[in-house]
Amino acid sequence: MQQKKTGQVMTLILIKLGGSVLTDKSIPFSFDKETTKRLSREIKVSEEDIVVVHGGGSFGHPGAERYGLNKRVPLSIKKGTAVVQRDMRRMNQKILEIMIDEDILAVSIPGAMITKYKDGKLIHLNEDIVIDYLNIGTVPVAFGDVAVDETRGVTICSGDDIMRGLAHLADMSIFVTNVDGIYKEGDVVDVFDKSMLPLTKEDMPDEGGSIDVTGSMERKAKLMLEVSNHCRTYVVNGKVPGRLSSLLSGKRTFCTRVKR
Repeated sequence: MQQKKTGQVMTLILIKLGGSVLTDKSIPFSFDKETTKRLSREIKVSEEDIVVVHGGGSFGHPGAERYGLNKRVPLSIKKGTAVVQRDMRRMNQKILEIMIDEDILAVSIPGAMITKYKDGKLIHLNEDIVIDYLNIGTVPVAFGDVAVDETRGVTICSGDDIMRGLAHLADMSIFVTNVDGIYKEGDVVDVFDKSMLPLTKEDMPDEGGSIDVTGSMERKAKLMLEVSNHCRTYVVNGKVPGRLSSLLSGKRTFCTRVKR
């Protein structure tokens, strides 16, 4: 159990809404409004403190690739930063509007405003800002972004990096994706641990050739293992109604538990 800055005990749940759940990554600027509404209603079943983190999906990834923002030498720092930050804020605004309509008092926390990188690696995350907004009773909604990088100028701040940076504050983290969990040899596993690495091509769900500049499922699985050092960690399919709310309610749910 962690402490707020005021000294009050809080139970914190981190929820990562993947871009593959909220958008169709193969169609630029697509947005699944109905799924976002339903997931917002499911999040409301929890009585704990919540931090939501969302990915870039069809808003962030195409521009990030176009301008090479995930490369050691970006193709266009100035225009790429401006365009992708604009696009991510458009996506974030759509999510905030839905959450507020569903009586979730969501506030925007751009990844660029709380992180700093060096050569593509996260070196600082200002968690105090997140805690401050939790303390006033709101739900922080952080998101993947273009952030300052001491070596490269800028780099991609992924939602997964934000999850890892906040994990030590949390009691539980949930990665909401468009697949049933982590696959091994063609089947979803109930529990995933580091002995199951490396993942093979057969372990990678087909996402229809969509763009993801933040890395493969192998990278994401390794990051989830790091998160699981700090808190209970799960991967659940957000496209199936009721799975997220069941997990938040402590009910038995079809998903993968990630354990170090």
